[in-house]
Amino acid sequence: MSTRAALVLLASLLAVAPVAAQTAPAKAPTTGEAPAEPIDGQEFPRADGTFLGIKLQGVQLKVTFYDAKKVKASADAVRIAARWNDTKPRKTVLLPADASTLISPPVIKAPYSYRIQIVLIGADDRELESFQLNPATLPRG
Repeated sequence: MSTRAALVLLASLLAVAPVAAQTAPAKAPTTGEAPAEPIDGQEFPRADGTFLGIKLQGVQLKVTFYDAKKVKASADAVRIAARWNDTKPRKTVLLPADASTLISPPVIKAPYSYRIQIVLIGADDRELESFQLNPATLPRG
């Protein structure tokens, strides 16, 4: 084999080798379960092993409920009471936007130099849990 033919063969192998080395991404095994999705907002673990995703959506506070596998789940709270002090004492109620999300009216304003206390309220007007949030660290979107 001539040197020129060997170089052409080597060049063609080097051009094809990276493409041949690429493989299709491995598919997740199908178990019939919904795949875990990223939590929308800052993740807050709950006492029962489930999660909340909390974020600022414009000037609204949005709370989304997730199960233990981090898949959206129906909200177990019928409303959420929120209160904070920015320039004066303020409070609002987050109401359902859909089965897994509660959202506030447009009342959250910058600068976010305050803390928001939220209380999850169940169907029987019983306090389920409470959290304290720093709106400056919450994701926006």
